[in-house]
Amino acid sequence: MQNKVLTRCFPLKATTGFPVTLSANSQRIMRWLADAQYKPVQFSDIQTDAMSRLLPLLLCGEQSAQLVFNGEIQRLASEQQYSLVACLQDVEADEHRHDIALQHVALAVSQLPEFTLVQRKAKRFYAHLGRVSSYSEHFVRISILDTCVTHIMQAFEHCHLGDEHRFSQLCGLIKKDEAKHVYVSRKHALALGATLEQFSYQHEYVLRDLMKLLQTQGDAFESMGVCLDRLNQKLETKWR
Repeated sequence: MQNKVLTRCFPLKATTGFPVTLSANSQRIMRWLADAQYKPVQFSDIQTDAMSRLLPLLLCGEQSAQLVFNGEIQRLASEQQYSLVACLQDVEADEHRHDIALQHVALAVSQLPEFTLVQRKAKRFYAHLGRVSSYSEHFVRISILDTCVTHIMQAFEHCHLGDEHRFSQLCGLIKKDEAKHVYVSRKHALALGATLEQFSYQHEYVLRDLMKLLQTQGDAFESMGVCLDRLNQKLETKWR
């Protein structure tokens, strides 16, 4: 695999590493990474332009998630809540794997100027998302965002690239992990004292701002066969 490291949206904190026992989906992602050494992810010129503006959105999300879960793991560990720590460590490890895989894809397009410009916009969005008044509020937002990411990855899984394309396959694998993360984040938010009213209120806030960010690259999504209007409609119905 290539050794070049991309500029990150958010710093990588010390992690506990991957769990000794990997889930079936985690093993599939590890195999995808192993195959990446001799199965490069390839795009046409038009696709390369689009992906240079879309991959920063995905990467910033994974890197932000790692930072959030790492911070919560450290907080819970200091309170000796080790059963919760183990659960969140699995999620952090998933996000780390996603980050590494998406970085591999992004290496082919990161030299284009659009990559850095979009990365800055995404970083501002995720930083703003973290400005909350409580831990419960933060994990309500994370759960809602994970739901959005699940649907975004599903859209990429079935985009114009086709089901056999390695990026489409990777997105399908990430989608399965993110669906699991929705459950973990929601359960953790509720354990921290979140209410169903909070989920309803924060859904409107998170989805509105996320769609504003995604729409800045609307033509890139469209060229890849991802319809943001359809995505927004699906996500709006989740909390009705």
